[in-house]
Amino acid sequence: MELRGKKVLVVGLGVSGRAAALLCLAQGAVVRATDLNPIPPVADELAAAGVRLSLGGHQEPDFSWAELIVLSPGVDHRLPEVEQARAAGTEVIGELELGWRFTKCPTVMITGTNGKSTVTTLVGDILNQAGFKTLVGGNLGRPVCDMALESGEADWLVAEVSSFQTDTMDKLRPRVGVVLNITPDHQDRYPDFAAYAHSKMRLLANQAGDDVAVLCADEPEVWSRRDAAPAQVWGYGADGPKRPGGWLEGGELVLDAGGKSLRLPLPSGHLAIGFNRLNCLAACLAALACGAEAPAMRAALESFQALGHRLALVGEKGGVSFYDDSKGTNVGAVAAALGALEQPVVLLLGGRDKDGRFADLGPLLAERAARVICFGEAGPKIQAQIKDFALSHTAPDLAAAVHEAAQTAAPGQAVLLSPGCASFDAYSGYAQRGEHFHELVREVMHG
Repeated sequence: MELRGKKVLVVGLGVSGRAAALLCLAQGAVVRATDLNPIPPVADELAAAGVRLSLGGHQEPDFSWAELIVLSPGVDHRLPEVEQARAAGTEVIGELELGWRFTKCPTVMITGTNGKSTVTTLVGDILNQAGFKTLVGGNLGRPVCDMALESGEADWLVAEVSSFQTDTMDKLRPRVGVVLNITPDHQDRYPDFAAYAHSKMRLLANQAGDDVAVLCADEPEVWSRRDAAPAQVWGYGADGPKRPGGWLEGGELVLDAGGKSLRLPLPSGHLAIGFNRLNCLAACLAALACGAEAPAMRAALESFQALGHRLALVGEKGGVSFYDDSKGTNVGAVAAALGALEQPVVLLLGGRDKDGRFADLGPLLAERAARVICFGEAGPKIQAQIKDFALSHTAPDLAAAVHEAAQTAAPGQAVLLSPGCASFDAYSGYAQRGEHFHELVREVMHG
């Protein structure tokens, strides 16, 4: 892709937009950038680098000026200004697509509704243990546009990919593509679940027969679409055998793909919990497709540290355990967390709703939840959907929900923050919500 002298407009100036603008500058493009925020944190840096800024709103002349428009993941590709430019023949791509076009090493890309960050990090750990120089990021951390500038010295680039990023892909072709699961999410962005599922599966659309697609055979929405994947399909699931692919057998992970047959002991700790066993299979299969061997997989599995706010044990008091799953921002994630814990659960649900179908949790709540406390902006709406399935109450905010949970939880139960909602009614993101939960639990433990 040749950008020298090309007029490029970057839309959205978060971390990804900054990386896209700097990559385009490095390639000799003439860059403008626009954001609805009148004072984005990166404004001074980009202005000093030579980017012309249009802040506090989008101006039509910037869009008609551009020969290429690059969208940050959080920017809706259906914006009227974007649609008009596309209709006029302007190429519109996302930051992920742009970064991939300038990436000089093969890529592993992981998507799915839940588990992406864990699998992405674990694949990176395995490849590092195997001696490969590996870049890890994407939706997880460093934007691909940022890593692309270093990719000439790397063996592999491993990226977490969201549906918002696949919406704006065009030629992108991962050497190894992984789809973990597809459950309802972002229904405020997509017209229906089928559209969301289609967006997830687009990650594999440009692969070829010598590429690998790692797909979960236990997930109907993924496995039923396997024939649409043009790559070699490696399936995995709890019950085997899956050939080519992987499965669980006794206390082992079994891999049989790519001409290799491996058996690995299931790891202890966080990765031994329910759904994370399947995440281990997905990560090991992806790493196997990259050339990693069993010793690297064993070492990475044993040394892996749980990522923050993903079913992390915060503390225990009086026989009650407190778990932080603030990253559980959709109904599917809540279901996975409930299924992973063995104790009866006092569940904290709430935040800003993304049009989640909480009634779908009904049978699982009836079986697993001792009590549900619905908090925040969506609390009353959630409680109305689940009240027939479990003892439930509403609380104005997370602090009140934790206080009530601590007062009512019985020894042998777990208090689980797995909110099933975005955090933006009260927090800057799921991480800040999780940190507040930690503070509240510390107060309970020392009170």
